[in-house]
Amino acid sequence: MIRFHNHPAMGNVMENFFNNPTRPSHATVTPANIFENENAFVIELAVPGYSKENFSITLDQQILKISADAKQHQIDDEKFLRKEFGLNGINRSFVLPKTVDTDNISADFSNGILSIRLPLLKDANIKKEIAIS
Repeated sequence: MIRFHNHPAMGNVMENFFNNPTRPSHATVTPANIFENENAFVIELAVPGYSKENFSITLDQQILKISADAKQHQIDDEKFLRKEFGLNGINRSFVLPKTVDTDNISADFSNGILSIRLPLLKDANIKKEIAIS
């Protein structure tokens, strides 16, 4: 019988997972929800630890760019007993469809969620049947 912690393949994996005091958090992408209602698309970003003043939202052509600088209190890394998260900044881009009314995009920030409302153009819902020749 082999003890779990002595297994050469799993021993290091489990040890590194639980005992690594500074797991890198820079490899994560800010999570986003995107949904559509009758007259708009909505993008929601989960951004705990940030405030609305940290964000910059710009539109260049049809590309919506959302960024935020990491503004956190600095603690010398040697004083951490465990560091599993941090504010590393945000940099997300979304290509918008031409049906978005770019003149009326709005944003709201509440409880760590940045919500961006992308209204649809009034005449964007063109539906017609195409005959096959």
